Amino acid sequence: MEKINDNLFLWISSLSLLGGGMNAFAILQFALTASHITGSITRISTDLIYNDMAHFEIMLGLVCSFFFGAIISGIIVGSGRDFELRKRYGDTFIFIGVLLKLIDHYIYGKLMFVYILAFALGVQNGLFIRYKGMVIRTTHMTGTVTDLGVVIGHYLKGNREITWKIKYYAMNILSFITGGLTVALGFKHLGREILDYMSIAYIVSGIYYFLLRYKYYKMKR
Repeated sequence: MEKINDNLFLWISSLSLLGGGMNAFAILQFALTASHITGSITRISTDLIYNDMAHFEIMLGLVCSFFFGAIISGIIVGSGRDFELRKRYGDTFIFIGVLLKLIDHYIYGKLMFVYILAFALGVQNGLFIRYKGMVIRTTHMTGTVTDLGVVIGHYLKGNREITWKIKYYAMNILSFITGGLTVALGFKHLGREILDYMSIAYIVSGIYYFLLRYKYYKMKR
């Protein structure tokens, strides 16, 4: 089972890497963050006060797209927040990979493109992936940075049993940063072609999940 946990940790880290890459691409191409919903909602408020309706519509579109993605995630994965390898996580990430390829081909450069990025990240964020009892988010790091700070505080108070959590949260943040660095570098040298690699990476992550599930149920027999 420990081997499964190690593989699961690797899979989650790859999802954080992809989440960081998606956000980096949205920033580089559109100067917008696809999953920073807290900031988008705040901008909705300020845009209303300053009557910047054009920007208000963009922020509202991002929030609604992310929200709709979460709804779709709930439909795909089903009821309950328990992480189970029998659920359709693999299908979901293959779907995101194919979706990236389609929007790259048909609507690249249009505003709808970033809305679909936000939608895809809403789907990813709504999956309630768990690792050793912790709910993990892979599309933004606000909660992860907070959790890391809290866990370090507990460690400084003498709780040495949670050292593994510090390592996990730090690795999750590092994976997200690495995803941003990778896509930024790829965008600099390859331009929009980096989307092909992101699409393939999502599909591979879905296939890896199916392999992980197969190994898990094979061990239980």
